[in-house]
This record gives sequence, structure tokens and C-alpha cells, in this order.
Amino acid sequence: MSFQTIYRLSFYTMLTFATLVMSMDATDENPLSHIYPIVVAIASMFAITTVDRNSKLGLARDTANVLALGTMGLVYLEYKYDNNLLLLAVGHWLVYLQLIKMFLPKSVEDDWFLFLLGLMQVLVGAVMSQSDRVGMALFCWIILAIWVLGLFSLRRDAEREKSAEGTSVQPMFDKQEPYPGLFDPAFLLAALRVAGATLALGGIIFLAMPRRSVMGTSKRGDTTAKHLTGFDDEVKLGQLGEILENDSVVMTIELSDEKGERVVPDEDILWRGVTLTHYERGHWTRPRSMGGSFAVDFNRKRRGIQRKTIRQQIKLEPTDNRVLFGLRPMLDASAKNRLAPDIMQADGTLVRVQDARLGGLDYEVISSNDEDPVQPGEAFPNELRLATLIGRGTADRRVIAMPESLRTQLAAIAEPVVASIPAENWTARAKALESYLRDSGRFSYSLVMTDVDPSLDPVVDFLVNRKSGHCEYFASGLALLLRSIDIPARVVNGFKGGDWNDLARMLIVRQKHAHSWVEALSPPETRISEQGERLPIWITLDPTPSSERAASVAKVGGFGGNFREVGDFIRYIWVFYIVGYNADRQNMLLYEPARQLAAEAQRGFLLIAQSLREAKEWLFRFPDFQSVFSIRGGVVSFVLLVTLAILFRIVRWFCRKIYRWMRGQQVTDPAQAIGVAFYRRLAQLLKEYGQERSSAETPQEFAHRASLFLSGAGMNTAEVADVPPLIVNAFYKIRFGNQEIGTELLASVEARLEALERSLRPAARA
Repeated sequence: MSFQTIYRLSFYTMLTFATLVMSMDATDENPLSHIYPIVVAIASMFAITTVDRNSKLGLARDTANVLALGTMGLVYLEYKYDNNLLLLAVGHWLVYLQLIKMFLPKSVEDDWFLFLLGLMQVLVGAVMSQSDRVGMALFCWIILAIWVLGLFSLRRDAEREKSAEGTSVQPMFDKQEPYPGLFDPAFLLAALRVAGATLALGGIIFLAMPRRSVMGTSKRGDTTAKHLTGFDDEVKLGQLGEILENDSVVMTIELSDEKGERVVPDEDILWRGVTLTHYERGHWTRPRSMGGSFAVDFNRKRRGIQRKTIRQQIKLEPTDNRVLFGLRPMLDASAKNRLAPDIMQADGTLVRVQDARLGGLDYEVISSNDEDPVQPGEAFPNELRLATLIGRGTADRRVIAMPESLRTQLAAIAEPVVASIPAENWTARAKALESYLRDSGRFSYSLVMTDVDPSLDPVVDFLVNRKSGHCEYFASGLALLLRSIDIPARVVNGFKGGDWNDLARMLIVRQKHAHSWVEALSPPETRISEQGERLPIWITLDPTPSSERAASVAKVGGFGGNFREVGDFIRYIWVFYIVGYNADRQNMLLYEPARQLAAEAQRGFLLIAQSLREAKEWLFRFPDFQSVFSIRGGVVSFVLLVTLAILFRIVRWFCRKIYRWMRGQQVTDPAQAIGVAFYRRLAQLLKEYGQERSSAETPQEFAHRASLFLSGAGMNTAEVADVPPLIVNAFYKIRFGNQEIGTELLASVEARLEALERSLRPAARA
């Protein structure tokens, strides 16, 4: 494969990745965006086989200018279609100009223009999206850009090295293959070293550059947000199953304890999301919004009540839901670049504040890890504040309300299970029904949903006929069974577990980890606050067969799941240390270890100084003159003499280096000055005949090219073709080797130089 083909193929591949960076996450805004990288790749193949092989097949400049003006109409139409997509429309305009430019005969200036068009597309893509997929594509583009710029520099130098008008050089310069044998392992290894050094230097600058406290969150709003089915204010039974077979990431989480040490979570850890309380024939709805606060309970630690905590630093992918996720009970929540999350008093759900923009969010949750079941900021259910309301017939009792016909049907199932347990023991009754669904073997886990009897309520059909379903059916069945025997219960939709990565020591939660479970209220008299108020204690119940669910989750992901740990580690680096690299992470990763290292070094130097002072006291403090003539005095004398000898040798070596350097910078011998003048005379003489040394060429390379010129110039100069290497070698010895050249050799060099001059001038006159 020729140099030109490799250069063009590399260049077009780089442009394709530039378009990919811009288009990868724009398909939700414009479904046609994913076509643009494909079009660029196809156009690249056509350009390589047509205009890049034969410039006559390219577009005329005037035609290209007309087409470029016409593309502005396409941009205007896209903007009129949706005026919120101006940035994406401008990005597509860059693609149109790129396609036109690709089919023009290309000069160096055209290649620069194409490179800048690709760079602008990368910048547009980086502004529109900061996802991990875009990060990987951007990394590939950077590597390709470094490679292409190296080839571009070689091509530009090859274009510059043309023979003077009226002369020819043997062997002739091959424009299609200016660097035969260039792409050998040594060249490729050198290119890799340059790319690695460039990336390493860029990484150091990136890590060390001062950061703001707020970085890493996309500024875009809900235009890039994804919808999480099953986390709305109203959820239809079975909807959660739509995301159980989806492998896309929902959030990336770092967990640490109260000491800041990383924590490995349990496999069955529950990430609490939305709470659903009102049920009506297959539909669950949420209570009305009521804001709350974490501050009162979290201040217990400041009042001296220490507690175990687990800190969750969460990178939530863009969603159009207000619901946030965390471990219950949550003691504190914060988002440094947004208004702090709030907790709903009605049900303890963590949400974004009402006026916060949707999309991605970086936030932190601190949860209790001492098995305290009370959620700070959550109010006791209104309908249960009076004991007289615990009974049938009250319409607004959300956590125990259900249609009477449905209550009768489900009570017939629940009563035999809890018949031996006292009615006042809500906890034991709830756990018995949980075990009935999960452990009895009568029910199985499945993502296949088929109604056996459509005339029945979906929950009744599940419990009586089908007895197979996913977690949402198990949770709904348990919640309604509990309500049928007057135990307040509610359904919670969230996520269970996640993919733990040992390399990064973090958790990746995907849509396939979506889960539903139940929270049942314990008797109201169980817990009283310091102010004398009853506190709601909700018991977490998970009736879904865990082993069957785990097997179902493990199947999602396909072949890519085999490489998940490495992929998740790369994603973790991108999410937390590139996109999310803010002042806090910079301090944790760079400045804090540097400060600790400096403190350790300071302590070490203090110890060394103390040891030296003690050694000095022992060595140099003599009580009288006679004590000098002792073993200790002999040791001191020996150490001083050795030290003085070492210092003398160092000073002598340094003085010699300075003397040699100064001697090398001056040409004091007239013979040496003549030798340098010979080289300058040679360069001037060859310049007159079109052989000027370029700035990127060494004297030896220049001498070699001049020798080839003299060998094939057709002017009877072959006999003096050895003169340029001869003079340059002498120049090297004088100028850089500090060698003395005898007058005889200088005279011989002068004679050969005069012979060269005589050979050139008559030929030029002829």
C-alpha cells in the first residue's frame, strides 16, 4: 500500500470518528443523526477511489462553492423544524461542507480545512454529550489525529522537496511513494511512542490544571434525558418489565463508610426510588408531593450521637424523572452543582427540587448503616394518625385502601397463611406472607406476561391462576395481601444490586437491575420521637424469588457481558475522572497525596537533621586537645579528608567541563575558521543551483541529497559528487567534535571545492 493511500485512508478514518463523536448521542434529538457517520465513511471510500487517484474526477471549485451555499438551506430547514437544535444543525452543516471538500482535488490548504472541520465537529459533540460512549469515540479520534498529523507533516515536506526548474535529480522523486519502506516496525513504534508521550503530557496537564468545584455535569436539559419506565407518578402493572431486559446504565456509584474507606455492597442491596400507594385495577399512583428536610436528624452526629454511615457518590445518567435513588434510611443528600435534593414527607422518596433541570446529575447521599428503620423527614401517614382510622370504610386511607371486592378475594388467600399469628403482630404476619410468595414454591419468576383470565384483577389473576411473573407482580400481590388483613403497605420501585467492578471498586446499576419490593408499616406504638411524635417504621419485604431473578438478570447483556469488568473500568475512569474531574476529585487524587507526601518528607528530613546534629555533637565536640588524638579523632580526620578529596575532584571536573565548553564555542585556529568557511561556501554555491538546505534537514542529509544531484544532474559533475560529504564531514569534526584538522587536509578540501565550482559554472554557462 502506497504512502498516499495510507495517508488518505487514515485522514478519512479520522474524519469519520469526528462525525461519530458529534452524532453518537444525538439520535434522540434527530433520529437521522446516526446516518451521518455512515455517509462520511461511504463518501471516503468513493473519494479514495476517484478524486484522490485522478484529480480530473473531482468537483470543480465553482461547483463546490455553489453546493456549499446550498447547504445553508438544509441548515435553515433543520433549524425551522426545531429551533432548539441550532447547535446540532450547525454540526450537520460542518458535515455537508466536509463531504463537499472530500470530492475536491486537495492541496495542503484543503487538508488543513478538512482537519479543522473535523475538529469543530468534535467540539460540538463534546458540548452536546459527555457520555462514556462519546468519550471512547473521542479517545479514538485523538489517537487518529496524532497519527494523521504526523503523516501530514511527512507529506508536506515531500511536496516541498522539488527540484529546481530546468534540472533533474537521479533517482527521480516519486510523488506517489516519497517514503519507500517507511512503514516498518521501527517507524510504527516511534509513532506509538510519540502518541503515548503526547497523551501522557496532556494527561499531566489535565490532572494538574486547577479545577472548579462544579464540573462534569452536562449543561443540557431534558432534551438528552432518557425515560425510566416504572418511575412515574402513575405506573401500570407490568410496565417495569419493559426495562428488565435493557442493559443500559442508569447510575455509577462509589460507596464508602464513615471513615472514607471504600465499601463492597451486598448483592441484594436496594436502591430506593419511587413509592406507589394507591392501587386501582392494575394501576399504581403516588401521593401528592410534600417537601421535607434531612437537617434535624443528621445533626444528631454533631450532638455527640455517633452512627455508622455509608456514603454514596452517584453519577446519574440523564433521565426525565424527578425521582433519585439512594439507600434507606437517608440522613443527608447534596448536589454541589444544583439545588440540594429533597425528601417527600408523604413517603420518604428522594427527588430533585421542583425547579431543578432534569437530565444527568452528580449527587451524594449519606445513609445510616446501623439498621435504624426510621427515615428522617418522612411524616407518619395522615390516615393513620388516629387509631380510629385503622379499619375499613375510610376512603382516603392510601396505604390500606383497596376495593372491597378485591379485599374479600385476597383476604381469603391471606387469612389461612397468617391464621396462627396474632392480629396485633403486624411484623410476623407480613413476613409470613412474604415467605408464602417467595419460598413456598407455588410461585415462579418470569418475564413472560400472559393473562389467564382477563376478567379478573391482574393481581388476583397472578395469585390465583398464573402464579408466574416478575418482581412487580410479586410486590403488588404482597402489598394487597397485607392490606386485605389491615396491615398498611406500599410498593417501592427502584433497583436491586448492580454490577460490582473490582478494578475500580465501584458499582454500575443498569436498567436490568430494576426491582419492586414492599414496605409494610409496623404498629404505630413502636417508635416515639424526642418531641413525642410517633415515627413511621417501615419494614422492607422482598417477596420475589431471589435466585430465579438473579438468573434472569445474568442473561441480559449477551456476549458483551463477558468483557464487562474491563469496559466498566474504562467507563468509571471517564465518568468520575474525566467528565466528573472537579476540584474535590483533583484534591483527592493529586493535591492531598502530594500534601501527605510533603508532610512525610518533612518529618523524614527533620529526623535526618536531628540525626546529623547528634552525629555532629558526637564527632566534633572534644572536651580537651588531647582527646583529638583518639579513635574518635581519627575517624573525624578521615571523614574530613575524604570529603575534601571528593569536593576537589568535583570542582576540577566542573572546571574542565566549563573550559571545554568555552573552547568549543570559539574557533581560534585560522585553519579551523577556514574549515567552517568551506561549508558555508559549499552551501552558497549549491543554493545558486537550486539545492538549498531546508530547515528540517541536517547537514549530512543535505550533503547526501547534493551528492545525488551532482551524480545525475547531467552536467559532467559526477566526478565531484563526493565533495559535499567530504566538506560536511570535515565541518562536523571541526564544529562539533572539537578535532583539529591539519592544513594539508584543509588544502585538499579547498582543492576539491574549487573543482566543484569549476564543474558547475561551465555547465551552467553551456
